[in-house]
Amino acid sequence: MMAHVDSVAALAISAFMLVGFALMLFMLLVQPIWCLIDCAVDRRRSGGGKAVWIIVLVVLYGIANWFYGAFAAGGRWLRRMTWLAWIFAILLVLVFLAMYNMREDFRRGIDQEWQRGRDLVVMTSGAGIRT
Repeated sequence: MMAHVDSVAALAISAFMLVGFALMLFMLLVQPIWCLIDCAVDRRRSGGGKAVWIIVLVVLYGIANWFYGAFAAGGRWLRRMTWLAWIFAILLVLVFLAMYNMREDFRRGIDQEWQRGRDLVVMTSGAGIRT
């Protein structure tokens, strides 16, 4: 019975990671370009409005896309995909928090990975210093 629970947990974590990777890929690569194109071809916006949005989208690359896509996009599919990404992101955070609070082994694994990452940063930052 324990092996079955472990395999289900491994499958859930794999699905969690796959959805998280797909979400990040969409939000970092596809959606920003889609937002710029949507803004540039939107017939409802004036030239000045387009210029302001394009500057904001470029300067605030990762943040402005979430809000433009969800609330200001002219294209229906961009709005839908952005809202879907918002929902998945919120669900991923909630699932992570639930797993972190309910499973001691998950919490311990996260803490070990965090510590390993901190140790790696300390080792690499001091590697180039010679005395």
